[in-house]
Amino acid sequence: METLLNTNVKDRIPAIEGEIDRLFPGRRIQRVLLVIPPDAGKQMFNYSTAKRGRYWNFPPYGPGVLAAHLRDMGLEVDMLNLNDQVLKACQASAGEEDFDFDREWKNPLTRKINDFSPDLIGISCMFSQSHDSTVTVTNEVKIQFPQIPVALGGVHITNCLVNEDTSSSFVQDFINVNFFFTYEAELAFSKFVDVVNGKTPFSELSQVCFNIAGEQLYFGNRSTPEEEDLDVIPAFNIMDVGNLSDHGKIGSFYCHIEPGSVLATSLSNRGCRAQCTFCSVRNFNGVGVRSRSVQSVIDELLVLRDTYGVKHIMWLDDDLLRGHDRALKLFNEMVRQKVGMTWDCTNGVIAASCTEELMAAAAESGCIGLNIGMESGNASILREIKKPGAPKTFLNAADVLRKYEQINARVFLMLGFPGETYRMILDTIELSRAMDLDWYNITILQPLPNTPIFASMAEQGYINVETLKFGDIRYNSGAYGKHRKQAEQETDLLASDFKDAFDRADLDAVPDREELDTIWAYMNYHLNFGPLFFENRPVKLVQKLEYVTNITDLVAPENAIAMYFQGYLQNRVNGSIDPRVIENLEERLALSPYWSARFRDFNLSPIHLKTRNFPVNERATPSVHGALGMNSSGGVQR
Repeated sequence: METLLNTNVKDRIPAIEGEIDRLFPGRRIQRVLLVIPPDAGKQMFNYSTAKRGRYWNFPPYGPGVLAAHLRDMGLEVDMLNLNDQVLKACQASAGEEDFDFDREWKNPLTRKINDFSPDLIGISCMFSQSHDSTVTVTNEVKIQFPQIPVALGGVHITNCLVNEDTSSSFVQDFINVNFFFTYEAELAFSKFVDVVNGKTPFSELSQVCFNIAGEQLYFGNRSTPEEEDLDVIPAFNIMDVGNLSDHGKIGSFYCHIEPGSVLATSLSNRGCRAQCTFCSVRNFNGVGVRSRSVQSVIDELLVLRDTYGVKHIMWLDDDLLRGHDRALKLFNEMVRQKVGMTWDCTNGVIAASCTEELMAAAAESGCIGLNIGMESGNASILREIKKPGAPKTFLNAADVLRKYEQINARVFLMLGFPGETYRMILDTIELSRAMDLDWYNITILQPLPNTPIFASMAEQGYINVETLKFGDIRYNSGAYGKHRKQAEQETDLLASDFKDAFDRADLDAVPDREELDTIWAYMNYHLNFGPLFFENRPVKLVQKLEYVTNITDLVAPENAIAMYFQGYLQNRVNGSIDPRVIENLEERLALSPYWSARFRDFNLSPIHLKTRNFPVNERATPSVHGALGMNSSGGVQR
């Protein structure tokens, strides 16, 4: 995965210096504007989804750290979060006819640049789904303000730029960008400013690519922040951190938090010890994990609490529990210093770290939710994708987590790995059921540029890099993913017999993409909804009612199965069912042949809600293999 960029830049220093002189008259950078594009472009944006507050609205933590570094250097820094601007305007609009997507980000952008008069504009693009919107924002800046240099950075930028399969087409999309910064760039960006300002020699440049007349000249040396560089509190005052959760959602567990609470994010370490082939974290952050000091993290949490009223934190860490003693110290200090926040780990934790001692400390310090990164229950697939852990590891973690009912424990599952058969997927279902945790977040593999699995699949012809559209590369769950896709494809999926998804002679066949959609729906029912018939723990019944209500209210209001189980759980928790749930369900079924067919598949009916007589679905049994009379390739072993 080597870059095609020109890294032989020593003989090109005169051209680079000339470009700096042209872009920065007087060799001066004093004012920097950091811009966050909308998470998705106009074509992907859905007004009703935004209006009901479903889209993510994360604080721009990385740009906030960069801003803090630049301020420490004496620079004036401001930030414009266009994603928040769009979501805020949507929330305030009287109706869709009153809302113009382009207007809501273009006007603030123009005003901010005119008012602030930056010497340099830095634009961040973290995720592939933001590719198209970032292109649009970048072009708009150059149309209106052609004299202002533009720099671009972020995870998506790095993944696409430094990979030989994607760098050429990627650069073509961003032909107007003057500089690209790769990897964690707060130190590299700071050095760049000092070079422009004549304080540092060119030899210090790192992780920056000059885009000069169609040629990319790349200073590829790394300036990776070490642990002593990480104790930096982001510039929260220019991030509007206390108001972002008013316009969108943060993390996976917001529905379990008191309504109206202010949510934010924090990062206690960088990197991940795992080497998962589908993940870009290791490529971006490098090998291993670097940690902030515990006190620095506590200080940050106290600032968020005392200054901005934050009551809940989503950890951005990709390996929060790395280092048993350090994680234990962090949780214990949160208790000792009376931080008084709840928290979750949406990005996931490594199962082997879920020890009794750590989970007890996590619960005491305010943990209400975490995700386990499992992906597959098949030992061969786990080895192939280099996932840390074996089936026994996940079972042991589940045994621990079930003891702490306040922690909503969910599991990441993934379908569609190269060569993955029906039988292998059955192993995943079997192991998931044996774990008996709270919910299973099921996705279909989306290979990301600059990951080992992307390179392998491109080499094998599974991915055509010539026709690749960066904007189509996105995590296929959540607001921009599976639920929306399912709603859009109801007609196409109508013929699928979900209840018999595995009723086939050849379980060693590899499902195609359409069959994966059927399997996804099958697993979603049997792992998430069907087991609700068997839930008897009062705390869990409340949690699952909160989550299912979140699906019907925000995530997928068209999901009739979620409506049904919302009524079922209301009956279990409250002893009554809101009549509007029944009305909405009947209306949905009357309008949708797709959902009517699914109800027949799973033996569900609105009559159950009306009579409050719910039959136990025979397919929602503790053992899917047993229910279907099938054998896996190895089953679950402890």
